Amino acid sequence: MALSSALNVSYESDLTEVNHSSSSINEEYNASSRLAQPLHKTTTEVSKQEFEQLKSQATRLEHLLQVMPAGVVVINGRGQVKQANALAKALLGEPLEGQAWRKIIARSFKPQADDGHEVSLHDGRKVKLSITPLTAEPGQLIVLTDLTETRQLQQRISHMQRLSSLGKTVASIVHQIRTPLSAAVLYASNLASNQLSDAARERFGEKLMLRLKDLESQVNDMLLFAKSGEEQVVQNLCVAELMEELIQSSENMLQQSNTQLTLLEVDPAITILGNKPALLGALQNIIHNAIQVQPENCEITVSCLSENQKVILHIQDNGPGVDMDNANRIFEPFFTSKSHGTGLGLSVVATVAKSHGGSVTVTNMPGKGACFTIMLPIINSNKSKPALGDKS
Repeated sequence: MALSSALNVSYESDLTEVNHSSSSINEEYNASSRLAQPLHKTTTEVSKQEFEQLKSQATRLEHLLQVMPAGVVVINGRGQVKQANALAKALLGEPLEGQAWRKIIARSFKPQADDGHEVSLHDGRKVKLSITPLTAEPGQLIVLTDLTETRQLQQRISHMQRLSSLGKTVASIVHQIRTPLSAAVLYASNLASNQLSDAARERFGEKLMLRLKDLESQVNDMLLFAKSGEEQVVQNLCVAELMEELIQSSENMLQQSNTQLTLLEVDPAITILGNKPALLGALQNIIHNAIQVQPENCEITVSCLSENQKVILHIQDNGPGVDMDNANRIFEPFFTSKSHGTGLGLSVVATVAKSHGGSVTVTNMPGKGACFTIMLPIINSNKSKPALGDKS
C-alpha cells in the first residue's frame, strides 16, 4: 500500500510539473508571438532592444520545449504542426513539422476500448493529452504525457496485491479448517479402538459430530460468501413465513446452546423478492454470532416492520455488545475478534444484504447487547423478478 501511495504521489507530482511547464511554455510562446509582431514593420522600426528580447524569448522557449518531461506539439491556425519537441517526435514518429495534425492522429493513434482518460498509440503506449488554445495567434498547444510505465507499474502492484490477498485468504481458510479437522480425525481414530467403552464411544461420537458440523458450517459460510454476489434464483417471499422457517431451521442450534429466541409479531402482508437459502443463511449467521459471544443464557429477539417501501429486520441479543472500535470492520471478509471461526459469518450477512439491494448495520443497545439491523426493499409481486445482484 505504501508503494501504491508513493506511486500516486509521484504521478500527481509529475502531472503537476508537466502542467506547470505547459503553462509556462504557453505563456512564453504567446509572449514571443507578441514580440514577433513588430517584425512586420520595417527593420528600422524594430529597436535593437526589442530584437534581443525576442531572441532571448525564442531561446528560452526552445529550451523549455526540449527539457519538458512530455511531448509538446504546436498546431497553427491551419491545423498543421508548426513545432514539436524531441519527445513528441519519439512518441508520434516523424515527420511531424509541416504535417496536418489529423494525419498524425490517423498515423500514430489507435484508441482502445479501455483507454479511459488516456489514449493508446499504435505501438501500445498510453498518453494523456492536454490541449490549450494559443491566445496570441490562432492555434493550439498540445502536451502528451507518456503514462505507459506508470500504468504498467500500477498493474504490477495491483497484481501483487491480489496475490497477497489471495494468499491471506487461503492461509485463513486453512488455519480455520485445520483445527476442527484435526480434532475430528482424532475422535474418529479413537472410535476405531476395540477397547473403547460404550459410554466413551458415544462421547467421542458426539464430539466428532460437533467438529464435522463446525466444518460444515464454515464451508457453508465460504460458499455463501462466494455465491452471494452471483445471479441466483429469486422468488416472492412472505417475511412472516421466512421468520417462522428461520426459527425452525435454527431449532437445533438454539436447543444445544439453551438459547431463547423470541419472534415478535410480523405483518403477513410484507413481501420481498429474494433468495430464501441465502437470506436464511445470513440470518442464522447473526443468531450464531450472538450465541458465540453470549454462550450462557443467551436471549435473542427478532422483530420486523415496514417503512418507506423497506422491510427492517432487527436481531437483538443480550450479550456484551460490539466493540465499536471494530464496528466498521466486523463485516469485512476474514475479520474476527474470536479465536475460532473463518471471520466470514458477518461478511456473508453484508454480502447477502447488498445483493438483495439492502444493507446491514450494528449498534449497541445500552444494557441490552448488540442489535443488527437489516434493511431490504419491499418489491411488489407484480413486478418482474430480476436476478440477484442485477444492477439495473
